[in-house]
Amino acid sequence: MYKMRNGEYMPMNIYTFNNNRNSSEDHIKTLKDIASEHHYNIHIFKYTNKDELVFDLSSHPERADIIFLRISKSKDDEITGLEAAKSLRKLCCHALLIFISANKQLAANTFPTFPFYFFYLKYLTLEQFEPVYLKALSLAERRRNNLFQCGSGADEHYIPLNDIYYFEIFQRITTVYHSNTSFSFYMSMSRLEKELTPKGFLRIHRSFLINMRHIDQITDRTVRLTNGFTLPIGTTYLSQVRKMLSQLKIYTL
Repeated sequence: MYKMRNGEYMPMNIYTFNNNRNSSEDHIKTLKDIASEHHYNIHIFKYTNKDELVFDLSSHPERADIIFLRISKSKDDEITGLEAAKSLRKLCCHALLIFISANKQLAANTFPTFPFYFFYLKYLTLEQFEPVYLKALSLAERRRNNLFQCGSGADEHYIPLNDIYYFEIFQRITTVYHSNTSFSFYMSMSRLEKELTPKGFLRIHRSFLINMRHIDQITDRTVRLTNGFTLPIGTTYLSQVRKMLSQLKIYTL
């Protein structure tokens, strides 16, 4: 299980689309039972309307870890559920997609969405389903550990650690600077430092925690990052910074 916000274990987010309400409930129970048995913490969001699924993920597509989609061909030849998957991929949703269908000929249609797995419903058994689901949970967990989660509710953000340049704290508000934008939230710098130091971050000042992947140049008192920002090295942290960076052989006067 992965630990992200406030040092707590956060559940993996599993989304399901199934326009058959009866089979949907059985499917949800199976997902919960297997996850519980293997000590995975999950949160399931179920949908019977594909447009609602896409809409809810459109603002934060990175929230989804795994998406199960029951697909079938409608009378007008539209493949219900597949269009939702295509729309989510266009929104840069990188969740693991698992398709379930009573029509095995639809498997080839799912290839453009880079599916994790396709289940043919006619021969689907628990013995076949469980190992695939557990493999998806394991992979999703590893991927989630490479994200930083902050904020809450509608203002919740998932940011790839590699995209983060640095964190700054000012008057109890922490701001993360990543890519070409920033986001502010409440979290103490000490808690942030404890969680992210093992992942390649370094405290250089009482107000700054930097991503060592983005160090461009070091002087005796400053660090310049690859985004062009120059940050001061606090006197209290100077020896710690020198020691760490000398081990990495990137410290220069």
